[in-house]
Amino acid sequence: MSFYLYIMRHAKSDWSASSTSDFDRPINHRGQKNAKRIGQWMVDNDYLPEKIVSSPALRARQTTELLIQQINNGSLEKVQFDKDLYLASEGALIECIQLYKSDLNSLMLIGHNPGMEQLVNDLLNINGAMISMTTANLAIIEFSKIDFDPEVNKGELIELIKPKELK
Repeated sequence: MSFYLYIMRHAKSDWSASSTSDFDRPINHRGQKNAKRIGQWMVDNDYLPEKIVSSPALRARQTTELLIQQINNGSLEKVQFDKDLYLASEGALIECIQLYKSDLNSLMLIGHNPGMEQLVNDLLNINGAMISMTTANLAIIEFSKIDFDPEVNKGELIELIKPKELK
Protein backbone atom coordinates (compact mmCIF):
# COMPACT_ATOMS: atom_id res chain seq x y z
CA MET A 1 0.00 0.00 0.00
CA SER A 2 1.25 3.49 -0.86
CA PHE A 3 1.74 6.47 1.42
CA TYR A 4 0.92 10.00 0.27
CA LEU A 5 2.80 12.99 1.65
CA TYR A 6 1.34 16.45 1.00
CA ILE A 7 3.79 19.31 1.42
CA MET A 8 2.45 22.87 1.23
CA ARG A 9 4.10 26.19 1.80
CA HIS A 10 1.95 28.78 3.56
CA ALA A 11 0.05 31.28 1.40
CA LYS A 12 1.35 34.76 0.53
CA SER A 13 1.90 36.85 3.63
CA ASP A 14 1.09 40.49 4.26
CA TRP A 15 4.16 42.66 4.73
CA SER A 16 2.27 45.96 5.13
CA ALA A 17 2.55 46.08 8.94
CA SER A 18 6.31 46.32 9.39
CA SER A 19 5.97 46.34 13.19
CA THR A 20 4.41 42.87 13.20
CA SER A 21 6.70 40.04 14.29
CA ASP A 22 7.55 37.34 11.77
CA PHE A 23 5.53 34.78 13.73
CA ASP A 24 2.44 37.04 13.79
CA ARG A 25 2.46 38.06 10.11
CA PRO A 26 -0.92 37.26 8.47
CA ILE A 27 -1.64 36.25 4.89
CA ASN A 28 -2.82 38.87 2.41
CA HIS A 29 -5.91 38.86 0.19
CA ARG A 30 -4.15 36.92 -2.58
CA GLY A 31 -2.96 34.40 0.00
CA GLN A 32 -6.52 33.90 1.24
CA LYS A 33 -7.78 33.31 -2.28
CA ASN A 34 -4.94 30.90 -3.11
CA ALA A 35 -5.34 28.82 0.08
CA LYS A 36 -9.04 28.35 -0.73
CA ARG A 37 -8.21 27.56 -4.35
CA ILE A 38 -5.76 24.81 -3.33
CA GLY A 39 -8.30 23.37 -0.89
CA GLN A 40 -10.98 23.28 -3.57
CA TRP A 41 -8.56 21.60 -6.01
CA MET A 42 -7.84 18.95 -3.35
CA VAL A 43 -11.56 18.25 -2.94
CA ASP A 44 -12.22 18.22 -6.70
CA ASN A 45 -9.36 15.75 -7.26
CA ASP A 46 -9.97 13.61 -4.16
CA TYR A 47 -6.63 14.32 -2.50
CA LEU A 48 -7.64 14.47 1.14
CA PRO A 49 -4.98 13.84 3.80
CA GLU A 50 -5.81 11.88 6.93
CA LYS A 51 -3.88 14.29 9.15
CA ILE A 52 -2.53 17.83 8.74
CA VAL A 53 0.39 19.16 10.77
CA SER A 54 0.99 22.88 10.47
CA SER A 55 3.33 25.51 11.77
CA PRO A 56 1.50 27.62 14.37
CA ALA A 57 2.78 30.89 12.83
CA LEU A 58 -0.19 33.07 11.89
CA ARG A 59 0.36 32.85 8.11
CA ALA A 60 0.58 29.04 8.23
CA ARG A 61 -2.35 28.77 10.64
CA GLN A 62 -4.54 30.97 8.41
CA THR A 63 -3.52 28.94 5.34
CA THR A 64 -4.45 25.74 7.18
CA GLU A 65 -7.79 27.09 8.38
CA LEU A 66 -8.79 28.30 4.88
CA LEU A 67 -7.73 24.97 3.38
CA ILE A 68 -9.74 23.08 6.01
CA GLN A 69 -12.84 25.13 5.18
CA GLN A 70 -12.69 23.54 1.74
CA ILE A 71 -11.62 19.98 2.53
CA ASN A 72 -13.15 19.33 5.96
CA ASN A 73 -15.93 21.91 6.34
CA GLY A 74 -13.82 23.90 8.80
CA SER A 75 -13.31 21.09 11.31
CA LEU A 76 -9.84 21.22 12.83
CA GLU A 77 -10.23 17.66 14.16
CA LYS A 78 -7.55 16.30 11.79
CA VAL A 79 -5.18 19.24 12.34
CA GLN A 80 -2.30 19.65 14.74
CA PHE A 81 -0.29 22.85 15.13
CA ASP A 82 3.27 21.93 16.04
CA LYS A 83 5.73 24.62 17.16
CA ASP A 84 8.61 22.57 15.73
CA LEU A 85 7.36 23.35 12.20
CA TYR A 86 7.90 27.11 12.58
CA LEU A 87 10.80 27.88 10.20
CA ALA A 88 11.80 24.20 10.45
CA SER A 89 14.90 22.87 8.75
CA GLU A 90 14.70 19.91 6.42
CA GLY A 91 15.96 17.67 9.23
CA ALA A 92 13.25 18.87 11.61
CA LEU A 93 10.61 18.29 8.91
CA ILE A 94 11.85 14.71 8.40
CA GLU A 95 11.60 14.15 12.16
CA CYS A 96 8.05 15.49 12.01
CA ILE A 97 7.14 13.04 9.24
CA GLN A 98 8.62 10.18 11.29
CA LEU A 99 6.66 11.28 14.34
CA TYR A 100 3.24 11.64 12.69
CA LYS A 101 3.12 9.08 9.85
CA SER A 102 2.38 6.03 12.02
CA ASP A 103 -1.00 4.42 11.39
CA LEU A 104 -1.72 6.77 8.47
CA ASN A 105 -1.88 6.40 4.69
CA SER A 106 -1.44 10.15 4.13
CA LEU A 107 -0.03 13.16 5.95
CA MET A 108 0.10 16.86 5.09
CA LEU A 109 2.67 19.37 6.32
CA ILE A 110 2.11 23.13 6.05
CA GLY A 111 5.13 25.28 6.75
CA HIS A 112 7.84 27.62 5.57
CA ASN A 113 10.77 27.90 3.20
CA PRO A 114 13.58 27.14 2.84
CA GLY A 115 12.82 23.91 4.72
CA MET A 116 9.75 22.92 2.70
CA GLU A 117 11.54 23.37 -0.63
CA GLN A 118 14.62 21.48 0.57
CA LEU A 119 12.40 18.66 1.85
CA VAL A 120 10.51 18.27 -1.43
CA ASN A 121 13.69 18.18 -3.46
CA ASP A 122 15.37 15.71 -1.10
CA LEU A 123 12.41 13.31 -1.05
CA LEU A 124 12.19 13.00 -4.83
CA ASN A 125 14.27 10.96 -7.21
CA ILE A 126 14.65 13.67 -9.85
CA ASN A 127 17.47 14.73 -12.06
CA GLY A 128 17.79 18.27 -13.28
CA ALA A 129 15.93 21.36 -12.17
CA MET A 130 14.96 21.85 -8.57
CA ILE A 131 11.31 22.20 -7.63
CA SER A 132 10.45 25.66 -6.37
CA MET A 133 7.94 25.89 -3.52
CA THR A 134 6.59 29.40 -3.86
CA THR A 135 3.74 30.51 -1.61
CA ALA A 136 0.70 28.21 -1.49
CA ASN A 137 2.33 25.59 -3.73
CA LEU A 138 1.37 22.01 -2.94
CA ALA A 139 3.54 18.99 -3.73
CA ILE A 140 2.00 15.53 -3.46
CA ILE A 141 4.55 12.75 -3.18
CA GLU A 142 3.77 9.04 -3.28
CA PHE A 143 5.92 6.46 -1.54
CA SER A 144 5.50 2.86 -2.67
CA LYS A 145 5.47 1.50 0.88
CA ILE A 146 3.44 2.74 3.81
CA ASP A 147 6.38 2.10 6.15
CA PHE A 148 8.82 4.24 4.15
CA ASP A 149 11.75 5.99 5.79
CA PRO A 150 12.00 9.63 4.60
CA GLU A 151 15.71 9.64 5.36
CA VAL A 152 16.33 6.76 2.94
CA ASN A 153 13.40 6.16 0.58
CA LYS A 154 12.59 8.43 -2.35
CA GLY A 155 9.08 9.15 -3.52
CA GLU A 156 7.45 10.02 -6.81
CA LEU A 157 5.98 13.46 -7.46
CA ILE A 158 2.30 12.88 -8.24
CA GLU A 159 1.24 16.52 -8.43
CA LEU A 160 2.78 19.96 -8.08
CA ILE A 161 -0.06 22.41 -7.75
CA LYS A 162 0.50 26.12 -8.13
CA PRO A 163 -2.52 28.31 -7.39
CA LYS A 164 -1.75 30.74 -10.21
CA GLU A 165 -2.14 27.85 -12.68
CA LEU A 166 -5.61 26.90 -11.39
CA LYS A 167 -8.69 28.40 -12.99
